[in-house]
Amino acid sequence: MKVIFFLGAIDFILSAVSYIYYRQNFAFAKTWTFFFLYLFLAANTVGSRILPKATPLFILKASSWLSGLWIAFMYYSVLLAILHGVIFLGSKLLHFALPQQKLATAGLAFILLFIAWGTFRAFNPTIRTEEIATHKLPTGTNYKIVLVSDIHLGRILGNSYAKDLVQKINAQQPDLVLLAGDMLDERIRYVEQEDSLSPLAKLNAPLGVYAAYGNHDYLDRPQLWQHMLEATNIKVLRDTSIIVDNKLKISGLNDFSRNKGTASLEKLSTDNAAYYSILIDHQPRKMDAASAAGYDLYVAGHTHTGQLFPNRLVTQKMYKLDYGRANFGSMIAITSNGYGFWGPPVRTEIAPEIIVINLKSL
Repeated sequence: MKVIFFLGAIDFILSAVSYIYYRQNFAFAKTWTFFFLYLFLAANTVGSRILPKATPLFILKASSWLSGLWIAFMYYSVLLAILHGVIFLGSKLLHFALPQQKLATAGLAFILLFIAWGTFRAFNPTIRTEEIATHKLPTGTNYKIVLVSDIHLGRILGNSYAKDLVQKINAQQPDLVLLAGDMLDERIRYVEQEDSLSPLAKLNAPLGVYAAYGNHDYLDRPQLWQHMLEATNIKVLRDTSIIVDNKLKISGLNDFSRNKGTASLEKLSTDNAAYYSILIDHQPRKMDAASAAGYDLYVAGHTHTGQLFPNRLVTQKMYKLDYGRANFGSMIAITSNGYGFWGPPVRTEIAPEIIVINLKSL
């Protein structure tokens, strides 16, 4: 209910501002047809999340797509209204005539093209490769690790999406796979309805698939979700560790929303010196503490780099490493901007990605 209330409030504000802007600048926006279409699309943003369980899958998906695209359209419409207002004030101060209609038309055309491009981008992930060499592995030891975060299986991203992800991961021929949280989007029933989780059982990683929980993984019966993941051959690490191949130690934390302190990562660090120690932490917030505790590699996700441009201006302020790779003392930290998306099926910031980590001995 909190998610629905939040989205409803945001949708109302964005929709109201945008409606006023379009009415002022376009004749078609003054018609009753436009008003009722606008009202339907705005209401669907919340309505798509409260559809009955018996709703046919194609209706659920269509409603979800409309909802997501509408959020992106409203967001950029508000930015357009703000930009237009700033230019208008500038024209008054500098005493030049502003072609209001042309500016609004050009802005609307750009928004539509930008969202179309962002939608294409959201479903065309990139492969990012990171090379790491360490003294902590025996000579000649090599591991190929695939890191994926923020899959967000749910109303939009379903079975075919999961199959495509598995195909892309298996094509990298990994030794092990790390999932850095938010495998679930909102409700387990959406995953069950489309059997979206079962393709992940076909991940081909001889040394296993390991996951930590993200904030979304707690939204609906987290214990059941863990059982479903583990039935799909994914080992869930919630403030626990596992030794792999007698050389790697993989630890996973409960998400920051449930575990804000550092006591658990410190407790799990007692034998870090004996292994190459990897910490999976969904939100990139504990890099300094992990470095001090002797971890060698810290992997995270969550940020989506803001997902919609220019939101990375915010994520860069929120996190020490909202994307990419950095050293924290002797520890390497890698933050992924995610594979999936939340809300709009649109990514106009950095493209979604799969990260391949080639870990080898020095």
